[in-house]
Amino acid sequence: MPFSEVSSVVAFVSSVSIVLGAVFVVLQIRDNRKLILASTEQAKAAVTQAKLSTDQLKQNNDLADMEMIMRIYEFANTAEVQSSLITVIDANLKSYNDFLKMPKSERVSFYQMAALFESIGVLVDKGFVSLETIDDMFVPERAWMTMKPFIDGVNNDAGEEVYVFFRKLVEGMKKHREEANQTPSVPGRSFR
Repeated sequence: MPFSEVSSVVAFVSSVSIVLGAVFVVLQIRDNRKLILASTEQAKAAVTQAKLSTDQLKQNNDLADMEMIMRIYEFANTAEVQSSLITVIDANLKSYNDFLKMPKSERVSFYQMAALFESIGVLVDKGFVSLETIDDMFVPERAWMTMKPFIDGVNNDAGEEVYVFFRKLVEGMKKHREEANQTPSVPGRSFR
């Protein structure tokens, strides 16, 4: 076979190789494009799923918060707690000595009410329950003012602040109500 024929065959094979290589590259680009589109769709689906999961977690958290506050509210509405609240309100304490002169059953009422509001204060402080929810259900400021001589005496006896979260709850409620009163009224909705 003469060299010119070999050269022609090699040139032909080379041309065919180049064409086949180009076809292969075009097919690879097309496949890569499909792969990129599929990956993009998968990423979009993952984002949607993450958003839905986040929404579901928020809803579950809100339900858990409401269940927790409802349990506290149910407890607070028992005859025992209501009796303690009446005892605290009717006591009209002027000093810690007045508290110490009370019968044991009446003194227990003060500890019970302080513990209730301390517990609620912990839940608010830890972010488990919002001040807005507590505002809808309780009035801790009134209990705080009524119990102030008792609280001051307990703190003095202990040498430190005992009902920290009760105090924080009252301070937070005061701030919350001040902010709520500064909020402009929206038609169809009342603000306190």
